[in-house]
Amino acid sequence: MTTRERTSPPLPLCRAMIANTLPLTMKITSLTLAVASTTTYVAARHPAVTVPAKFRAHLKCPYAEKWVQKGPEQAARELGLDGRSMRRLQAGLPDEVAGSCNFVNAFSGGMTCLQFNGAWTDEERTARCDTENDSFYSDGGCVAGDGEELGGWCTKDAGEGKVEATAMILSDMADCSGSEMACGSFMQGSFIAAGSCASSDAPAAAGGGPPPGVVADGGGPPPGVMTGGGAPPPGVMAGGDPSTGGKCILAPGAIGAAHQAGFSKGYSKTCPGAHAEGSPYMWPLKWAADYENHAMAYGSDDVVYNSRGRTFYSLDRNWKRSDTNYALGTLRTIGQGPCMDSIGTNSCLYNQTSEVTTMIHRENMMYFIDYKEDSDAVLGETDASKIANCSKLNLAVVGNIRPDWFLDSRGDDTDVQYLGDQHVFYDTKLPKLVKQWRKKDFASQYFVMSMRGNPPNYLAKDPDAPEIDDIHLPLILNIPGEGFGDDSIQVYRNHALLDEDDDDLFLLIENFEALGGVCVDPSDFEGGGVGPPSTDEHIPSNLEVDPLSWVSNEVTFSPVWVNTKEVSSTMDKEVETSTSAKTVIEASERVTVQACLDEASMMIDYSIHYRDMIPAGDGTLPWV
Repeated sequence: MTTRERTSPPLPLCRAMIANTLPLTMKITSLTLAVASTTTYVAARHPAVTVPAKFRAHLKCPYAEKWVQKGPEQAARELGLDGRSMRRLQAGLPDEVAGSCNFVNAFSGGMTCLQFNGAWTDEERTARCDTENDSFYSDGGCVAGDGEELGGWCTKDAGEGKVEATAMILSDMADCSGSEMACGSFMQGSFIAAGSCASSDAPAAAGGGPPPGVVADGGGPPPGVMTGGGAPPPGVMAGGDPSTGGKCILAPGAIGAAHQAGFSKGYSKTCPGAHAEGSPYMWPLKWAADYENHAMAYGSDDVVYNSRGRTFYSLDRNWKRSDTNYALGTLRTIGQGPCMDSIGTNSCLYNQTSEVTTMIHRENMMYFIDYKEDSDAVLGETDASKIANCSKLNLAVVGNIRPDWFLDSRGDDTDVQYLGDQHVFYDTKLPKLVKQWRKKDFASQYFVMSMRGNPPNYLAKDPDAPEIDDIHLPLILNIPGEGFGDDSIQVYRNHALLDEDDDDLFLLIENFEALGGVCVDPSDFEGGGVGPPSTDEHIPSNLEVDPLSWVSNEVTFSPVWVNTKEVSSTMDKEVETSTSAKTVIEASERVTVQACLDEASMMIDYSIHYRDMIPAGDGTLPWV
């Protein structure tokens, strides 16, 4: 088996500094060029919210900030990731059914059925169906199964009298209103109700029954019509591989580059199809560690914000908890809540040196907890009677980080670069060997994850050693500001493994509610307000993807998935240069010209790089 590979454009080697009048020399080498891939996705909508300022320190996991603040759909629009160009259909379906396409849903691994209505040609239907994963075409329409009820259609206008329509099957988890919401929010379409869902409040298919081409009782659902209770809205994301029990489901689009879906029941070390399946470098599923985060302004190494606390993960259940007991300095970010010491529009001055605050993220729900004054609450507090206030936020499709987020290139608008081993000073004075990966995000910035290279029991292999002594633990994480905040570096210390006996850490909300407590909606925050926050200021990052150094290189160390990627190099053919300035120009899909200025001799060396060219018997190219 082979991993899915992403490729990147040719890498420029250094910037140009060329004088056209200088004498030239020429060298010929070979180089394999790569072609950049482009992806689009359908983002999910959820209400944009304002999170209280004191909880901003909790939102430091990759990709969280933008999705929490704006919602996946709005964030995608502002970042230019919503590549769908189809217009929403506001009228009924054309009577003519031209066929249907059944395909594997890219988010879940389940099947989806897409029906073609209107004036589709054979070529158009085939071409459209071929864009989907593991698809097959049928001359008939989508068929609702025996005992299943079609709630309606999610439609998109493809132009020139052509319409795409996805069948929406009702279930316990997706009633009429849920199906309509899923169509508009998740699938970016318009809902046309059918059957019992048809009413004056929603556009109904002609006659109030199934739209043209749909068989009401078809003797069992074909592949592509999602059925069954307990599943997410039909047509969007199914429950993934049935063998996982609702686990291992990625969030849609770019969010899935790092996060589980909000309705996923957790993750495992052996998620089917995961590129890092079984990798020893995945994060542990159940662990805790003290963290310290330092934020630095662009162009400076001065720390402008520092926070500390302890974080707890139970990723096998899609749970996380983060406790903070120290936050000092100026935090720059959008969407901050009430701030006693604001500095400009999107900056807040913090001085939290003893108070403990808690954030709990379980599946799609996030909770923010304040403790009573003089309650002596500690990091990892489990006494719910000490809680003073609790608020909650529904993140819809956004779940917790997946433990293999930095290892693979799954999800949209992302990439990964395995960097290999190096020694670093960990915790200021302790040298450690780390294995590093870069992970590109939707803003074309990147995280750097440093995992422990040499566990304490690596050489001794003592069978009686503690389990944690055999684990490659996360040690250092570089976090980009993503255009609306400062970059930061986060260090993890004092690691520990968790088990079921630690569940009380994550069940604080249930214990609080059992005492009569209530977690309020975040829109009730004083001065919080709802609606997409915005900023006209783009904050630059020192972690912008640099084409001079970025190479797509997915290496997961999975014992299941073998990386067969061939890494091209010019090292096997020496290129003699003493240059300090180079430029690379892609002359065509098969030819790249590299011009290098040798400042010592004031000459320009040209290197021409060819792809898929076979040299003649004497080693020269056919026309040389």
